[in-house]
Amino acid sequence: MYRLSWLFVTLAFSSQINLGIAQSSFPDTVVSPASVQYNTSFLGRLIMGSNYRKVWATPVAMPVFDIKTNGFIIQELAGGMQTKSLRLLDKSKKEWVLRTVDKDAEGALPKKFRLPFVVNFVQDMISASHPYAALVVSDLAQATNIIAAKPRLYFVPDDENLAPYRKVFANTVCFLERREPTPDSSETKSTSKIMEEIIEENDHLVLQEAVLNARLLDMLAGDWDRHADQWRWGVVDLGAPKYYYAIPRDRDQAFFWTNGLLPRFIRLFSMKHINGFRKQSKGLKNLNYKSWVFDKIFLNELDAHIWQRTIKEFQNKLTDDVIERAVKKLPKEVYAINGAMLESRLKSRRNTLLEGAMKYYRFIAGTVDISGTEEEELFEIKSNDNLLSISVYRLKENRIRDKKIYERSFNAEDTRFINLTGHGGNDHFVIAENISSEIKLKISGGSGKDIYELNGKIKTAVYDSLSDKNKITNKSKAKIFLN
Repeated sequence: MYRLSWLFVTLAFSSQINLGIAQSSFPDTVVSPASVQYNTSFLGRLIMGSNYRKVWATPVAMPVFDIKTNGFIIQELAGGMQTKSLRLLDKSKKEWVLRTVDKDAEGALPKKFRLPFVVNFVQDMISASHPYAALVVSDLAQATNIIAAKPRLYFVPDDENLAPYRKVFANTVCFLERREPTPDSSETKSTSKIMEEIIEENDHLVLQEAVLNARLLDMLAGDWDRHADQWRWGVVDLGAPKYYYAIPRDRDQAFFWTNGLLPRFIRLFSMKHINGFRKQSKGLKNLNYKSWVFDKIFLNELDAHIWQRTIKEFQNKLTDDVIERAVKKLPKEVYAINGAMLESRLKSRRNTLLEGAMKYYRFIAGTVDISGTEEEELFEIKSNDNLLSISVYRLKENRIRDKKIYERSFNAEDTRFINLTGHGGNDHFVIAENISSEIKLKISGGSGKDIYELNGKIKTAVYDSLSDKNKITNKSKAKIFLN
């Protein structure tokens, strides 16, 4: 519905600062492996997998990061439980983030699970993550018009100018990237923050096709760790409404792959989402396990036709040449090890993405949640060529219909249940006469004085409060639950 021109945000890639290295007390280039802690015995490789151990241990030539020469000022230590990151400010007052490539598994575990064998297992499983995947994925993002940080690889020396964080970053391999990769360097928002704004006001909307486009890249790369905290949101502010576009971050699990006996055994009973960077885009329901809630919220406006069109456009942008150029962003020492394999699998996963992604679409389309806000909305349920059509409008004073903020038609073959939630405000729910559908509706009015016009032949359950003086006209024999 909101097919705005969000492609302008790709200008973010042209606005990256070109950091020149001035005279420094450090060498320009250092040859170093990403980590040497994943070397293990033959038995260890058999049990835990050979994974990307050779890639982690291969010495790579990379530029040296000299914080003083490049004019950076340290702001604060940040990062999650596994990754350590340092927020920096450059001479132009733009924010950057220096992130360690290697991870600390112990920090991600609850204290009660920090037993030596558990920590060792989790730490060793990091060898199944490709240390340089972010370099490739950022290029694929650029080719598919997805706004994302463009990381650069550096070796961080034992530099006294890093104090008091010298011990954390000394002699480590890191990525340096813009903290806010928006076109104008404007601040982004967290997923929890935009959720608050979307619920509070009905002039805050999401560019859902852009979200789907970004999620397709996750599926292509086999990135299973795409929960809500892995996203930031930029805004297209045209007055009213405001539109949010998704910015993926943290590519730690892209190209994840293990051939170990123990991980395979564990996957039979739990953690099925770590199904690996296979040759084909299969098993996306399991792969996307951590994203089910996210996708049901931020893709609830998109029907099968939009999914198919978006997938085909995504595939067409990723030509063989584009994929090959992206993989060549790997350090040459690493490309020689598995560059050809990554190219081959990316091409194969691209070719099979339509079938795999549409199967995932049918999974999340089974039950669809449509939410209003704390303001007043009109929910209209009608028939449209044997489809169930739902539209949501803003309401002006005296319940006068204003701008449409949601629209989608539903096929009973894909969708079984639709949940409509009014939240606050004096909402108006209208089920048209002479419509029928096998899809079942659940309507939760929320607070406010709501009006229900329940017509047609569609199984409906209404949940609301006795105290809000709601008005209900029930010609469809809907079940009403008031408390």
